[in-house]
Order: sequence, then C-alpha cells, then structure tokens
Amino acid sequence: MRTIKIILSLCLTLFAALIFYAWQVEPGFLRIKSVSIKNPFIKKDCTIVFMADLHLPVLKRLEGKLVDALIKIKPDIILIGGDFSSKETPTSYALEKLTMLARYGKVIMVMGNNDLCGWRQCVYCATKYPIDRLNRSTTAIVRNDSVVAPELGIKVFGLDDPVTNNDDTLCIASAPGPYCNILLLHSVYKLTADQKRRFDVICSGHSHGGQFFFLKPFLHALDPTIDRRYTGGLYMLHKTVILVTTGLGESFLPLRMGVPPEIMVIHVRKKEE
Repeated sequence: MRTIKIILSLCLTLFAALIFYAWQVEPGFLRIKSVSIKNPFIKKDCTIVFMADLHLPVLKRLEGKLVDALIKIKPDIILIGGDFSSKETPTSYALEKLTMLARYGKVIMVMGNNDLCGWRQCVYCATKYPIDRLNRSTTAIVRNDSVVAPELGIKVFGLDDPVTNNDDTLCIASAPGPYCNILLLHSVYKLTADQKRRFDVICSGHSHGGQFFFLKPFLHALDPTIDRRYTGGLYMLHKTVILVTTGLGESFLPLRMGVPPEIMVIHVRKKEE
C-alpha cells in the first residue's frame, strides 16, 4: 500500500510539474525561424517579421523577448496574421500593443476569428475614428484589399478572416503586379492550388501547431478550418513559399508543450532577372 502511495504521489508531482511547465515556462520561450527568398522585383534587400495568434495578453517575459528580437532584427515590415487579440482583450490594450509594435517597423495586419467585429469593440473599428492613437502611415489593417510598399517593391494582399467567412477572394483574383507579392491571411484552408501559386510568399497562422506536440497530426479532425497539409512550418508549392506560424499566444487552453511561441523572419533579397 505504501509503495502505491509513493508511486501515486510521484505521478501527481510529475503531472503538476508538466502543467506548470506548459502554463508558465514554455509560453515564455521565443523561437525565431528564418527563411531567405530572392525576387527580381525587390527594390532593395529587406527584412519582414511575420507573427500571428498573439491572443493578447501574452506573458510579460515573452513580450520582452519579442521587443528585444525586433530591436535586433530591425524589420522593414511586420506582418500580423490575425487573432492579435482575444474575445476578452480590451480594445485600448490591443491598440497600445499594436502601437508598440509599430515603433519597430511598418505593421500590416489582417483579422482572425477572435478579433472581428461583434466581440465587444474590435481593433479595426477603433482605428477608423480620429481618436485612435495609431499612426496610419506605419499601420495598416487590411480587409480584402492590398497595400503596396513601393520603396521596397513589395505588395501585400490581405484576405479577411476565412474561418468566419469574411474572406473575399476577388481581392486576389487580379494578376499580381511587378512586385514581390505576399498573401497574408489567417488560415489557408480555403485556398485552391491555383490561388496559392499566384504569390511569391503566403503567410498564415491559426493552427497554433496544436499547442501540444502530440495534437499536431489530429488538428484537421479537431478543427476543419485547419488544412491538414499546413499545420506549422515552411512549405513549398511550385515556386510559392508557404509559411504557417504556430503563433505567439494560446487559444483553447493557456498551455503549450513542445510547440513554443514563435515568429518568422523573411529575408527578401534581389534576384537578377
């Protein structure tokens, strides 16, 4: 009987330690993935940081690591692939953090299923009024539209959230122009192969990589709006680079195990024609 009690006590201690690690330790890590691409239409070499699924707030030490990384990387553009906030995030707090990020590079953002209109006030609505504190020259929230950085030779197409059926693919139907063409959206699950091939780079989030490493193979079964082919990482489709980040925050549970928070750094270099 005593042996059983000791084993049970050890199991409970181990379980508690794992929960604490997943709750307070791993969510404070920051993994940085880098990819380099070449494009003939780039005006000058540039650096893009891509992040998604912050589900604000994030742990303070993770926010500190993110700021330190942005200071070191010095990105020309910061792409945010939706779910910047969560349903409970006060709009004023989300605006404060968006303003903070805009200090380190031009922010281009699309909406995710957790930060659309209807969940109290949303960041998008708040930025439409004169009282907003965002500098519109350094921040763009793009909904089924595109924005060009002519000084870099980059065009970003922003598709509104496909998960909540706010996407309108007419915005990506026209032939891409003489730019490095980037598609930014929350989830790639609706895109056809032909639509994907229109772009040089596709940046997506939503999957969280499952948040637990053992859930990754079952993500599509758990959530049909996650494409089973793109659950997290770098993928190639012909000449298109598809980046699916596992995100910075947490969704269904405030836990991560084997899937640390991450950002992706895209180094775009000039390619001679």
